[in-house]
Amino acid sequence: MERTMIERLRSQHGFTLLEVLIALAILASALTVLIGTTATSNQQAIYANKLTRVSQLARSKMTDIEYEMMDEGFPDTVQRLDGDFGEEGYDHISWEAEVFPVEIPPEVKEELIAQVNAQLFGGQDTQGALKGNAAFSAMLPMLVAQVPEMINQIGKKIRRVKLVVTYDFHGSEETMTVTQYIVDRDQAGFDLFGTGESDSGSEGGEE
Repeated sequence: MERTMIERLRSQHGFTLLEVLIALAILASALTVLIGTTATSNQQAIYANKLTRVSQLARSKMTDIEYEMMDEGFPDTVQRLDGDFGEEGYDHISWEAEVFPVEIPPEVKEELIAQVNAQLFGGQDTQGALKGNAAFSAMLPMLVAQVPEMINQIGKKIRRVKLVVTYDFHGSEETMTVTQYIVDRDQAGFDLFGTGESDSGSEGGEE
């Protein structure tokens, strides 16, 4: 009887110390990965919320700049503006804006004329669409030369606004850059050909 009890106790042995240590090591590794993944997800959620807030502020500021330009008129030179979002409750977030006139550089003008001439009149080895039409060929260079000036006049009604919002994220300075083109929809005084005459017509009338 006693021998049978002893044999049963010997057969019902538990986990060894080595097995317990291995199990704890596996559990610790799994917890480390889980905690790291959770922390990364939390950081990404915080950063996404920060970006959403900054983008909303940038959109609001761009709208303010657009209305201000519509009220005060488009500047003829590069205009620089700056400030922060203290009124919105984020005085630690700042912004800088630059307003640029839209013009065609001289080298682009020459390239544009050369491309149009090549398409219409062709070259030494190519046949242009209007090559051989003497009447139209005589007038077209003058018309083509007016195209860049027409685009420049249109450009006077357009401004490119570059807005840079600077904010802090965990001690690191981050920036968000937004670019938008603003068009002056007021057609009064719009001179398409640069002749100095406006759409309002001449003053006075017949006596």
